[in-house]
Amino acid sequence: MRSTFYRVLAVDFDGTLSEGGAAPAPEVLDALSAARASGLRVVLVTGRILGQLEDVWPTVHESVDCVIAENGAVLVAGEWHHLLADPVDRRLDDALAARGVPFVRGEVLLAAKVAHEPSIVACIRVLELGCQTVANRTELMVLPAGVSKGTGLYHALGHLGLSFHNTIAVGDAENDLPLYDRSELAVAVRNAVEPLKERADIVLADPDGSGVATFFSGDVVRGRRKVHSKRWTLRLGVSAEGRPVVLPASQTNVLITGSTGSGKSYVAGLLTEQLVDASYSVLVIDPEGDHVGLSHELEGVLLVGGRERLPAPDEVLRLLRHRYASVVVDLSTLSPERSRTYQTALLTRVEAHRERTGLPHWVVIDEADRTVGRVTAPLRVLEPGQSGYCLVTWRPEDLSAEAIATLDAVVALSSEETSEVVVNLAAAIGEAPRDEVARLLRSDVGYGVLTRRDLPCRAQLFEVGGRSTAHLRHTHKYASHPLDLDRGFHFRSGVSERTGTVARSLADLVDVLSRCDPSVLRHHCPRHDFSRWVGDVLHDWPLAARLAAIEETIDERSPAACVDKARLELVGILQEKLFM
Repeated sequence: MRSTFYRVLAVDFDGTLSEGGAAPAPEVLDALSAARASGLRVVLVTGRILGQLEDVWPTVHESVDCVIAENGAVLVAGEWHHLLADPVDRRLDDALAARGVPFVRGEVLLAAKVAHEPSIVACIRVLELGCQTVANRTELMVLPAGVSKGTGLYHALGHLGLSFHNTIAVGDAENDLPLYDRSELAVAVRNAVEPLKERADIVLADPDGSGVATFFSGDVVRGRRKVHSKRWTLRLGVSAEGRPVVLPASQTNVLITGSTGSGKSYVAGLLTEQLVDASYSVLVIDPEGDHVGLSHELEGVLLVGGRERLPAPDEVLRLLRHRYASVVVDLSTLSPERSRTYQTALLTRVEAHRERTGLPHWVVIDEADRTVGRVTAPLRVLEPGQSGYCLVTWRPEDLSAEAIATLDAVVALSSEETSEVVVNLAAAIGEAPRDEVARLLRSDVGYGVLTRRDLPCRAQLFEVGGRSTAHLRHTHKYASHPLDLDRGFHFRSGVSERTGTVARSLADLVDVLSRCDPSVLRHHCPRHDFSRWVGDVLHDWPLAARLAAIEETIDERSPAACVDKARLELVGILQEKLFM
């Protein structure tokens, strides 16, 4: 078994795979071979000049999938050999020779000793070259500005079609720091320099190759233990003390729950926009059209469905093949049955796609009780060990047992009336005192409580943070996007007398109410049909309550003047909502 999250192992050579500049030991080569056999890609990232590397390790290209040489300036993958930058200006060769500075030229860089850095920097300044110096313990490299192991890894991952968020980086020296910036998990061998150890998520117990060999066959790489990077987190908000309250940005399953109108979709959008900004790939399944604003304001987020043709599940996955793409699937115009069928088909394919590519990193499922509920989802779309699911629902009691078993964290939002189920679930996931969770959830609207399995006995109250993108409530979406015909409002002038007119949006409802025969209002208002449709289909309970108050003023015998007055009030309330 191996992790289905990590796809790439990016590893340094000198001091990491190798000790004393020699080829890796046999047990290290065996570890590399086993990792690749399990489906992982191994990328060697070294400051060495390629020819010097091949001299000491003749089989290097057979042992790894890619070689990034010269500290990010040269990429070799099979027969593909590419310079990632122009060579350092050759005028520097003459200037260094004139000063008696020994150096070696590679395909792009110049290699020298750190002791000569003052002379080298002086020559660069005199010649006004766009170069940088990069130290690697006692060695010094002169490179074009902006070139690093991190940029080299970026290009290598592009060649492989994989994301840096599915990458583990292992190093030992200061020039490996940019490698950490392009990886999800940062690992330092025991013999690493202190600045690297301070930035690392894991410091190995053993030095160089022996430490790497043990790690590559260990629980983290094989998926039996999760380590969350301290460099990649999602901020929910701030505590009363002003400290950030955060979730891990990967390998976590989280439930966002609370009563209707407590801000569940808002918080889901808050997390999603942070994930997109950090270059994670996200699939948002949006049954109610709450998240379409993400595609309007965030680069790399595609919107499908809604008023446009809904693509087949395999088409959606093709959009996600780009390692930085995210997709919002707007299902708001579909009937519940069609929406559920589509989601089941899509989610079934998602896990197979993740197995092959590691993408998407996250799947956000709003109204999750409809998709992974006890009755609605017999498929085990949430298998233990599969992570990166954000489930959003006001009815957690309707989630399947399999879905609840996979949860790592619960974000419960405060409201005047918090259900016992929400309190009990949040307390159980975080092993927190139930009474304490209940007390915290009685806070004002705009607050939430976070409980996590990996932080037991600790319920964290926080004020929800602000978003950078628009949050669209349901009726804003339904104002212009036509619903499926069977979800529309079918007008009648009597129990068995259909008018043949159907409102498929809020705007349609306003239009028909403005001109329909009084008999239509006399039939529907006493039955609270308008308010029931707005509540049950559009999920806008406050609007439904306002309409219900007007409906109560009409019965089947109301005079025309009363009907016209009610008509004007209903239309006025609906128009107010449309133009908010």
